[in-house]
Parts: sequence; C-alpha cells; structure tokens
Amino acid sequence: MISNNFKLNGVFTFLLSSISIALFSQTKFIKFGDEWKYYDQKDAPEKGWENSNRITSSWKKGQAGLGYGDNAIKTVINYGDDIDSKIITAYFTKSIRITDPFQFVLYQIKIEKDDGVVLYLNGREIYRKDMPSGEITHTTRASRLVVSGEQEKFLHTLFLSPEDLHTGENIISASVHQGEKRSEDLIFNLELIGTNDVGMLRFLKKERTIKDLHLGLKLKDFGHKQEIERITFEQELLKQKNNSYKVYLSVALVLLLTSILGLNQVWKIYRAKNVELIKTNISLKDQNQMKGAEMINVSLSSLNNKQLLKVIKKDLENNLKENSLAVTKKEINKIINNINYNIDSTEDWENLKKHFNVVHSGYVDKLNELHPSLTDIELRHCIFIKLHMQTKEIANVLHIDPRSVQSSRYRIKKKMGLEEEVNLKEYLIGIS
Repeated sequence: MISNNFKLNGVFTFLLSSISIALFSQTKFIKFGDEWKYYDQKDAPEKGWENSNRITSSWKKGQAGLGYGDNAIKTVINYGDDIDSKIITAYFTKSIRITDPFQFVLYQIKIEKDDGVVLYLNGREIYRKDMPSGEITHTTRASRLVVSGEQEKFLHTLFLSPEDLHTGENIISASVHQGEKRSEDLIFNLELIGTNDVGMLRFLKKERTIKDLHLGLKLKDFGHKQEIERITFEQELLKQKNNSYKVYLSVALVLLLTSILGLNQVWKIYRAKNVELIKTNISLKDQNQMKGAEMINVSLSSLNNKQLLKVIKKDLENNLKENSLAVTKKEINKIINNINYNIDSTEDWENLKKHFNVVHSGYVDKLNELHPSLTDIELRHCIFIKLHMQTKEIANVLHIDPRSVQSSRYRIKKKMGLEEEVNLKEYLIGIS
C-alpha cells in the first residue's frame, strides 16, 4: 500500500512539473548579442528597406549591441567624418522564421536604445520611443537626449499577440535617431521572446484593447485553471520540502558547530604565527635599515675617494707638462690610467642607489616614476639634496664648481615642472 502511494505521488509530481513547465515555457527568437544587418551611411537608404531582404542584402553585418561611444557596444558603426556633426540616423534589420506563431500566447520585445527609436514588424510600425509624432525621415531627430549612464536607454518593453506575426519569415527592423549631431553615443540591441506565461498578458492588455486581443474570456478561464494547478503543485512541493528541511537543518547545525570549532582552532594558530612573523619582520627591517645606512656612508666615502683621485690625477697631469723625462712620463701615465679606471667605474654609484632605495623605501624608483626624464647626474643631485648635503659638499663629490650645482638645481626644477616659488629641497624631502 505504501509502495503504491509512493508511486502515485511520484507520477503526480511529474505531471504537475510538466504542466508548470508548459505553462511558463518560452523561446528567444532573437537574443541580445545576435547578428544584425545595419546601414550607417550619410544618405538615406532605399524606400521600403524595413520590409525587404533585397534592399538590405548588401548591408553590413555585426553583433549587437551596435553603435558607438558606449562600453556595451560590440560592433562599432560609422558616424561620419565630422565628430561634431554626426549622421543622425542608423538602420538595423533582421529576418527570423516562426513555424507557428500560436504556439505562444504572446511575444515580448525588449529594446536597448539611445536616443530615440522607431520599430517595424513586416513593414508596419509597431512602436516608437522618444521620437516626435508624424512622418519619420532620415534627418528626424529624437525628441529627447538620453544622458550617459541613464537607465532610460535600457529595456524598453512592448508586447505582441500571435496575430501580429506571420507563419514563416518575419522581418524586424529599427531606425535609431540621435537627439543632436554632437551626441556622444548611439546604442541598439533587441530581444524577441515567445512566452506562455499567461500572467504577462496583463501587460499586453495595456497596449491593446480587448476587442483587438479577443483574449478576455480565454484569459480569465485559463488564469483560474493555472492558479488552481499552481496552488496544488505548491502544496505538494511544500509537503516534500518540510520533510527535507528537518534533515537539512540537523545536518546544517552539526556542520556549523564543527566549522566554528575548527575555525576557532585555526584562528589561534594563525594569530600565534602572525605575531611571530611580525616580530621577525620588524627585526629584519631594523637590521636592513642599519645595513643600508652603513652602505650609504661607504658609498659616499667611495665617491669622496674618487674626488681625491681626480685631484691627484690633475696634479700628475700638470707635472707631465713640466717634466720631459721619458721614464717619469711612462710611470706617471700608468698611475693616471689606473686612476681613470677607478674614476670611470659606475659600480659605487649603482651601490649608492641600491642601498639608498633600501633605507628610503624605494625613493630612487619613485623619483624615476614621477620624473622619468631625469638624467643619472641629476638623480645624484637629488639624492645628495635628500641627504641634506650642502652645495659645496655636492660640488666636491661631483668635482664641479658650486655655481654648476645651483644651475643643475634650476634645470632639475624645470624638468620636474615645479613652480618658481617651490623649494626643490622641500619637494624632494617630501617624496615618500
């Protein structure tokens, strides 16, 4: 007996599910993103374009959304040669086949547009939005502008009855109009859905009279049947769900308690390890800064040694001019060559930049990013200024006249685009 009841309940549930699926089934004959033919030229298309595959056979093709000036655009169309005097109107058309229009109780069309649109079905105008009344031509402007980001341009909806469509081929066409020639964007996308959701017939009633629809009595009778079937179906589902919920709730509580205990344990381990890592990181950072500071001093000392070598080199060169002994000249030239090798080496400067970056949190990299046009010599000036070195000290290290240091500062400020009243030292110290 129990087995028979179980089988009957299963069959009953299956039947209810099948009825519900049939009642609410739908098909998308045109989807957002489908391919459309389009016309985007300065001159108007041939008359009758809205219902002629012959006229539109040579039109371009592209995936919706079509238009320009918006992130939702997948196919960019032409707007003319002058950005301030764009082509006012663009045209779109698509042909579909419907085997039996009466397989659905109504059809829903959703449109995305910017600014105004006129929609045609098999050559007959069925909808216009944000367009003036009267005849629509190639130069007719939309009656209002759609502001960028405004929701008004999305999902305008209209409904059709099966009588509006042909058995077999149907042609859906649209002309999209700008509100003004300088408008920044134009958008078109469309979706056509056939549905058996009788609840949506109330939307169709708003657009059509009861006399045109011939659906008044059918709607009421069909709606009552649908409501009874829906209530019965929901009651059966509730019985099954109540039994399932008890089991789900028990399992969920057990899993929740287990998860809480596990997470608590993981959190304790994580917190202990995190505290240890923070301490280690602080210690390493302090050591790194100390080593970096030491290396800066070493690099500066090396640069000063180079300055000394330059002075010695100059003295030796002066002696060469006064001494004509070949042997003396030969030995002195060797000394000068060795000094030149050490002076020309850039290793000390590279070490200074590297260690300065460590101590001052990537200062040189940030300076390069802010002002990429600075030369290597100008970067050295900036580092010495950041180290609070005086003009004479910088001149000695770089082996130049103090006035050249001042000239370099002026040139650096100009490259950085700083105003006359801005203090270069304060600016460089402020970079962090």
